[in-house]
Amino acid sequence: MTKDKLIIPESCYKVIMEHGRSNLPYESCGLVSGKGRHVQTVWKLVNEIKSDRRYFVGEKVIERTLEQIDKKKEKVIAIYHSHPATEPIPSSYDIVNHPNDELVMMIISYKSDKPQLKCYRVHNKTYNECLFLIDPNS
Repeated sequence: MTKDKLIIPESCYKVIMEHGRSNLPYESCGLVSGKGRHVQTVWKLVNEIKSDRRYFVGEKVIERTLEQIDKKKEKVIAIYHSHPATEPIPSSYDIVNHPNDELVMMIISYKSDKPQLKCYRVHNKTYNECLFLIDPNS
């Protein structure tokens, strides 16, 4: 379990949480990149369908973002999205559409007054929660 633990700098955590909050009542989404399990950069993307239950980002936007990540010599570690009014648990839609078993799925729930982030590994259309650490020193 330790090898799967994401290390998220507090500054990156705040960016992700605020991105979700600023897009309410719609879902937000983005990519997280870095080296190994260490998050270094948050890539806020625009949910092109403005939905409270789904997100979509066009292929050209993804390609441009991946090029920028490559220029920084980082790798995509995770895909994040928000659940504006439901728990931070992957839906069947989330699981079926998760593009790569190597990427962590991060879900932020705004169902309660205190937003909650959870991380998951998706494999063979099932999921397991994985650990993360918010690093206040990064």
